[in-house]
Amino acid sequence: MGLKRWLTTMTCLMAAGVALERPHVLADYVSLPTVHAEEPSPAIAAETKAVAGATVAGAGEPLPQFIPGGHELKFSNEAEAADAETDAAPQAATGAIVPSAVPHAGDAVPPVVVEQAAATPDAKPGAKPQVITIEPDPTLPQAPAKAEPAKTAKPPPLVPAKELFGAAKKPSPLAARAIGTYARGCLAGAVALPVDGPAWQAMRLSRNRNWGHPTLVKLVEQLALDSKERDGWPGLLVGDISQPRGGPMLTGHASHQLGLDADVWLTPMPNRRLTRREREDIAATSMLDSTDIAVDPKVFTPGHVQLIKRAASYPQVERVLVHPAIKKALCEAAGTDRAWLGKVRPIQGHYYHFHIRIGCPAGSAGVCKPQVPVTGDDGCGKEVEEWIARVTPYKGPPKPRPPRPPGYKPPPPPPPITMASLPDACTAVLESGPDGVAVPPEPKAIVNAPAALKPHLKKAHTAKN
Repeated sequence: MGLKRWLTTMTCLMAAGVALERPHVLADYVSLPTVHAEEPSPAIAAETKAVAGATVAGAGEPLPQFIPGGHELKFSNEAEAADAETDAAPQAATGAIVPSAVPHAGDAVPPVVVEQAAATPDAKPGAKPQVITIEPDPTLPQAPAKAEPAKTAKPPPLVPAKELFGAAKKPSPLAARAIGTYARGCLAGAVALPVDGPAWQAMRLSRNRNWGHPTLVKLVEQLALDSKERDGWPGLLVGDISQPRGGPMLTGHASHQLGLDADVWLTPMPNRRLTRREREDIAATSMLDSTDIAVDPKVFTPGHVQLIKRAASYPQVERVLVHPAIKKALCEAAGTDRAWLGKVRPIQGHYYHFHIRIGCPAGSAGVCKPQVPVTGDDGCGKEVEEWIARVTPYKGPPKPRPPRPPGYKPPPPPPPITMASLPDACTAVLESGPDGVAVPPEPKAIVNAPAALKPHLKKAHTAKN
């Protein structure tokens, strides 16, 4: 039943009651003989005087006080149409219950706010409507509050292994072992090449890369002494060997991770002790001429040939890496003794130094992965010519860049090497001793994966974050 219909019904009932007490009220509407009734009781008279609010249309008679103000009685088809409209639509604002939102099944019932319009005849201008709040019954079962979805914890970021190994300032107090491969491993029990020796000086001391496996450090010292005493070489300027605990480096080399690689400058050592500042600033001398594909005979001398031959002659040495132009010059200067040339391998760069690499030393069996042995061929034929062609600078007109397809995005850079990509023993190497470096945990999906899948999982994890 609509509110207006309810008001109409109650008003009619009250009007009937008033007619019994005061028949003259209906005299203007119905021609009936006046019924003389007894005088109303004092209680009824007092109630009649207190009546305020809406009035009967056309009669001017106040309605009972419990009826909200601002309503009128309408005995016409207009009232019925209004009732039908009220039943089909939400109640109007005056005297209506207007919930803030329609609750759904399972929702907690909110409090209901009712505003009672202050539209009575005796209401003061500007009076505010009375607000009544109806709270839900706490004894009734309430729907549980909707729980917020749990936030997925973001996996910890992957820390590049080069940052961890670069932070190690001293070697691990473990037995000397080369662990892993030359480009993905670490070094336990490293020793330092003294920065000054009777026939060598270590360069770029700020890098702290004069550490190596004891076998390699001993060989570098021997090469310096032998080349000075037997070949007349002034002495060695030794570049990078490895970090205190090996591993990937912050800058430069992809190898040098096992302490089995050493760079020896082709610049002869001066006959004085260099200062630390000079060891940082002095540039090594390039052996190439202006074409960049041949050595400069004024710079590259027979003494250089003998020095490289001396390095390749040691049985511990598996490879000596040089620029292709230097390899070609060695092939031309070798003469009949060519057995050592097979160890000398051409590679880009390496035009101001040569790179010594020894094999896996004793004590590292099972943890050091050796390289494929050289074939024994001197490599002075097709191989060196192909390398010369590969490093020949292009001097033609600029080559046009092929057009990029719409929406092209350059591929992301390869992810850095992390501890999950290195042998498990490298974590112990890095963390051992009072000067160890703590290794942060990595995602379990990477740590628990088979070794062959770790690089792929690491790459996927890096792409997501």
